[in-house]
Amino acid sequence: MINVHKAQLVDVPRMMPLLNEFARQAEILPRLEADVYQSIRDWVIAEADGKIVGMGSLLIMWSDLAEIRSLVIDPVYQGQGIGREIVVQLLAEARSLELPRVFALTRKPGFFLKMGFQLTRIENLPRKVQKDCVFCPKFHACDEVAVIMPLAEARASEHLLNFSKIKSTVNGQSIIPLINTQQR
Repeated sequence: MINVHKAQLVDVPRMMPLLNEFARQAEILPRLEADVYQSIRDWVIAEADGKIVGMGSLLIMWSDLAEIRSLVIDPVYQGQGIGREIVVQLLAEARSLELPRVFALTRKPGFFLKMGFQLTRIENLPRKVQKDCVFCPKFHACDEVAVIMPLAEARASEHLLNFSKIKSTVNGQSIIPLINTQQR
């Protein structure tokens, strides 16, 4: 039987082998054990016969947005609905926090689309770009697809930021160009 539940501190050492394996395969960004301990309240794990066979986390990006990340399932256990149950629990957490939208970056958009997520563009997620993407070695050749799910009654597009009004500057100098507004 597979049990999906919130992770506890004692689970971290058992979580790391699966996280490290998927990071070695460049399926997820590497996670330090210390980072997993610090963010343990964000994680949901799946256990089968005392072994952790899947996990994912919900990172709060801002008052109106969270990210599902590091969603990994042991290949032996894929296709059994474990990923779906983890995402269901993460979305329930987001709803309990009254977040209006949740997104994910993925190489498997079909999985998320079946769950009700919609395709979006990474440019529509400037907080993600500024926090993580600019530090990723694949930043200029990203192979992930952005998906988003509106949790509030409003459509996700009603919550998207207008990039023409966003300026990331220090002393009047642009520090991170989010998009070329001349092309809009």
